[in-house]
Amino acid sequence: MANALCMENAENLVEVRDLVVKFRTDEGIVSAVNSVSYDIPIGKTMGVVGESGCGKSVTSNAIMRILPENGWIASGSILFNSRLGVFDIARLPDKDKRLVQLHGREMAMIFQEPMTSFCPVYTIGNQIIEAIKLHTDLPKSEWRNRAIDLLRKVKIAKPEQRVDEYPYQLSGGMRQRAMIAMALASNPRLLVADEPTTSLDVTVQAQILDLMKDLQQEMGMSILMINHNFGIIAETCDNVAVMYLGRIVETAATKELLENPMHPYTQDLFRSIPQVTDQRGRKLAYIEGSVPDAYSIPKGCAFFPRCRKAQKGLCDESIPPVVDLGNGHKVSCFRYDQ
Repeated sequence: MANALCMENAENLVEVRDLVVKFRTDEGIVSAVNSVSYDIPIGKTMGVVGESGCGKSVTSNAIMRILPENGWIASGSILFNSRLGVFDIARLPDKDKRLVQLHGREMAMIFQEPMTSFCPVYTIGNQIIEAIKLHTDLPKSEWRNRAIDLLRKVKIAKPEQRVDEYPYQLSGGMRQRAMIAMALASNPRLLVADEPTTSLDVTVQAQILDLMKDLQQEMGMSILMINHNFGIIAETCDNVAVMYLGRIVETAATKELLENPMHPYTQDLFRSIPQVTDQRGRKLAYIEGSVPDAYSIPKGCAFFPRCRKAQKGLCDESIPPVVDLGNGHKVSCFRYDQ
């Protein structure tokens, strides 16, 4: 199976193509992700940005194959260029041994809130050692030293002491560093960071983001950065995909997107960011309305009911095609040039 597959671009670590993820609920079957496609280049950071409820985390969970029991990948492919060859993660059976190889050894994840991700009754060291035990070939005699080295790598002071402490004894920033240490236990090729700084103050946020960039340069890993904060995306990512209600509406290199956003949703996201140069008393711009739930996705372009440029009879009738603007800049909009 692995040898029959190949990447479209040898420089990509992950290629997501036409991914559809559905959930079975009491109200019926809903589609949380609808025909999503993007690439994660080797050694680069890919950002996915959008409001809450747009499907960012569901997409990353599908890549990691950690969807809840009522969710499944309905169609599409997720090609992963692993050390053992190219796998279509979307097609691997749940109990396939290759998934065990991919989890931890090839892919790792940093969750939003480490306090709820760590088990409160085990020490930080025990939980990092568990990852080392499962995903590396180190002998048992070296597990503790490896855990201490990982804590030192993520710049936790006194790692010999912290390794024996419980999650509640660490600050929020230190817990997030410990979570990163556990994710790096087996030198993964892909690190998925799902809102990794949401619960931290801005100073600690900056430290964590700088740490991730330093580790990426040192280890050569790829990062998938899931975030709703365009400032963080602009600071950390090489490429960006803008997501709205389960679809990618615009993708581009970060610099290109910042200088030339084309989709009305991307433009409105930029408009809603407070500026240092704002005049005193100016009202902050915002996007009217809210993201609809997955049970009531509008016909046509999902952003139509909230869009300033929408044209009735066009935008509300069919899903806009993806237009290639050149240099990797793509947009899905009928009126991107208006």
